[in-house]
Amino acid sequence: MEHIAAIMVLVGCMQTTEACREVPAPTVAFETVEECRELLAPAIEATAETFKRAYGACAEVDPALFVEDATIEWQVTPRGQLRVDVRVDDGSYAVAARHDRAKARN
Repeated sequence: MEHIAAIMVLVGCMQTTEACREVPAPTVAFETVEECRELLAPAIEATAETFKRAYGACAEVDPALFVEDATIEWQVTPRGQLRVDVRVDDGSYAVAARHDRAKARN
C-alpha cells in the first residue's frame, strides 16, 4: 500500500473569489509533495481554460489521516493564494470539502 503524503486541490472562480468552487484534480493523491508540485502548474493552466481565475495548492498530509475521516478546507486569500487545511474530523458532521468565506476575507 502506498503512503499518501500530499494532495492537490484546485479551485476555479467565475468572477470574484466569492464565486469559487473546487475542481477535480487530474491526480489527487501523491507519495511526495514534490510529485504534486511538478504537476500543479499544468493542472492550474487546465483549470484556467474553463474559469476566469484558477488556483491550486499541494497540501502535505499525514498518511494516517486517510485511515480516519478528514475534512479539507480551502480559502482563496485576498492576495490570490489558495490555502488548504486538512484536519481529522471528530465525526459530528460529514464534509468532503468546504470553502470558508469568512476566513477568505481576512
